[in-house]
Amino acid sequence: MAAASSSGGIRRLANRYLPKSSAASRPRPEPKRGRDRIKQPPAATTVTSGVVAEPRADDPWNTMEFERTVLVAVHTITSLIRLEDIVLHLENDPRVQLVYTQVPDRFGEGVETRLREMEVRVIPWDEATTGQTVDLVVAASLHRLGDLPAKARFAAPHGAGYNKLWPAWAWPGPDDDRPVYGLDRASLLDDDDQPIVDALLLPHPAHLTTLSRQCPEAVPYAVVAGDPCYDRLLVCRAQRDHYREQLGIRDAQTLVAVSSTWGSRSLLAMNRDLPLRLASELPANHRVIATVHPAVWAAHGARQVRNWFRDAHAAGLDVVDTYEDWRGLLAAADFLVADHGSLSAYAAGAEIPVLLSHFADSEVDPDSIVAELARHSPLVDPQASLVKQLAAAREAQPAQWQATHDRLAARRGVSAEIVRETLYRKLSLAELPQPARWPLVPPPRLVRDNRRSP
Repeated sequence: MAAASSSGGIRRLANRYLPKSSAASRPRPEPKRGRDRIKQPPAATTVTSGVVAEPRADDPWNTMEFERTVLVAVHTITSLIRLEDIVLHLENDPRVQLVYTQVPDRFGEGVETRLREMEVRVIPWDEATTGQTVDLVVAASLHRLGDLPAKARFAAPHGAGYNKLWPAWAWPGPDDDRPVYGLDRASLLDDDDQPIVDALLLPHPAHLTTLSRQCPEAVPYAVVAGDPCYDRLLVCRAQRDHYREQLGIRDAQTLVAVSSTWGSRSLLAMNRDLPLRLASELPANHRVIATVHPAVWAAHGARQVRNWFRDAHAAGLDVVDTYEDWRGLLAAADFLVADHGSLSAYAAGAEIPVLLSHFADSEVDPDSIVAELARHSPLVDPQASLVKQLAAAREAQPAQWQATHDRLAARRGVSAEIVRETLYRKLSLAELPQPARWPLVPPPRLVRDNRRSP
């Protein structure tokens, strides 16, 4: 998240956050375009290569006639991973044309390359914001979503729910009054105080309570759908042996996954030597594999991040490569050592013992799933045996699971059906007859030795 670019913008944010009456009692006008709520620094270049124009249903050059156009708005690699869970429910429908655009974002590094690898149709951001009105926009971030002309807009979270507070450096009011980011008026309303979304996915009813308090105007558009990312992780977890084989984990080995979110309160920032310590001190029958939030790769560069791990790699640690899906790693893991990022909650919900490197309580909503997990999790002790600390995490695992499972599993096993039904309802199309299912994610690629030399 980036800060507002001027004091005037911050004052406007403060004014917009004043409580207002619920929107449920009044008809909603046509959606209008909004402006940035948190102004972002210059972003990565959007994808433009090989693109002529936005696809049109009446184009005589089309091979397949389609009835609806869906624009997939991609902010970051993190959001793209979440969007893949959403749009797979539309990809095999010949009535729907999927088009992608890269939204300008501070952490947009890598999106252009990934979209090219996916071989999807991409239009430039400028064209997406000034071209024809599409039938539906799908995004996993609210930033600049209101700029896209659309008949409907669908937004999903890109973490384990809504856990983080507005950053203190961006919030114009008192520090103890910071709202939960993504469920607040500044994020969800346009310049006319109208919601910018027509469907807002919420993993759990507790988020609906927060939304009702912070932005009642958006409540009519909320959909409590469970957590698609969690449901798909559980499908992968059921194939644990497959992922362990693909990662080269032997039967007798204990796989310790390490995860760091981004920012100055992350595991890498606060406990930089922990990956090396894990690789050096754990017994030989332990394998350690780290995964790093895509924003870290974007902010510092892949070469730099790989070289941060050179000493740890020499001691036996491996690293999931740039922008790979982390769920294959958790599917294979016996333990997770992590910080306050969403992976901690997902691991606990998948019955993986969690050892927290530390806890950044000033960044996290005290009522969130991550805060609840922290209340039941041991923290790394720099002086104690790591083997004993993993054992403590194992003992805490039942309580960790209980603290996270109910929130993650609010719609366990049916999130695919809810997501698909919502998409087709917003498109005014009948659903396809095939059941909605979650495919396995690919096993993550690891950084190879020959990419570590300076």
